[in-house]
Formats: sequence, structure tokens, C-alpha cells
Amino acid sequence: MEKRINPLDYLPELYQNCENSFTERFLTIFTDIYSQFEREIDASSKIYDPELCPDEFIEWLGKWISVENMQLFPDDKKRELLLLTPWLSKHRGTISGMKKLLKLYCGTDVFIVEYYHVKRYFSSCKELERIYNGGRFTVWIICPPIKNRVEALSVIVSSQIPANITAKIKILSNITELNNYCYLGINSVLSGMEQGILDGKSAMDYVYLGRDKQ
Repeated sequence: MEKRINPLDYLPELYQNCENSFTERFLTIFTDIYSQFEREIDASSKIYDPELCPDEFIEWLGKWISVENMQLFPDDKKRELLLLTPWLSKHRGTISGMKKLLKLYCGTDVFIVEYYHVKRYFSSCKELERIYNGGRFTVWIICPPIKNRVEALSVIVSSQIPANITAKIKILSNITELNNYCYLGINSVLSGMEQGILDGKSAMDYVYLGRDKQ
């Protein structure tokens, strides 16, 4: 329990024995007001802590420390974005920084393909060269299927990449084909084999890459 301040303790000795006097009761009005101020000041540090601040201060705190594009993130991810901001500032413009930021936004891992990752395969696979064209100052950001957030994703990426780099964003489709942005385990799976019966009555089933058909 919080100890109440006795205003007489701050007065000359002449007033020390005036307990329950008018003087004490009168001064208590002001000490109660100041005590409330002191409690608010003591607790003010929580406002600047992303883990402890009330929800209504999240947006304000983000503006105070200049978090970019915070308004694009869902409300349930803004607090985590604030906590991640110091780390992101140190890794701005890097692959690791971009991956972590986009994972927070998309809710899952993304692929970031640089030119040197795929250039070595161009001579043996012309289709790969067709897909990943753009030159050595281009990166491809491959994201899982997301709805109605492509423009926001583009804004977030543009604010993070170095000035001399061009980023191409590709949203994976749930239906894809080999040699055209086919990522195993993301938009394609492998399954076990099923024996086909050519009896004129059966139809061949769909083929899944990655896991047994559910």
C-alpha cells in the first residue's frame, strides 16, 4: 500500500505536533494532487516501452521513432514491428533485414532471389533466364499468396531496398506449372504414388508435388 505523504514533515518544527489540525488537512489537498502527478510520472516510462504501452499509444510511439509504413501493418503486428525496429535499422538494405520484415508482414517466410543465385543456371535452362531477367542489380521477392495487399507490399519493399537495386515482386499462385515460379512446399507438393487403372471407367487423379493427398 502506498504511504501517504504527511505535509507537516516538510514544515518547520513548530508545526510538527499539529496533527489533525486545520493546517494538515488544508495542505493534504495539495499533496494528494501532487501524489497523483508523481504516480503518473513514475509510470510514464511504460509509454515508451513497446511491450508495456497501452494499445492507444502504439501509433504515437511509432511516429515518435519514425517507423516507416507502420500504418500498412495489421494492428496485431504493430507492437511486434516496434520491438523489431532497432534490429531492422541495423540491417536496413540487407537480405536478412528484408526477409524478417516481410515475414512479419506476410505471416510466413518469403524467398529473395538475387541475380547471382540463378545466373549460373541460365546456360542450361533458358526458361530460368526468361523468368529471372533483369540483370545483376535486380532482386526477385517471391511471396506466398496474399489478398489485397500487393500494393502495400510494394511500398514496404521500396522503402527498404538500396537506391541502385530494382525489386520485382512475384506473388505465387496456388495453381502453377513447372518452370514458372514453382516453389516446392509453397505452391506445390509431392505425394505418394497411386496405381492407375485403364479400364475405360476411371479417370486419372490430380498429381500433387510434396505430400500425400489429403
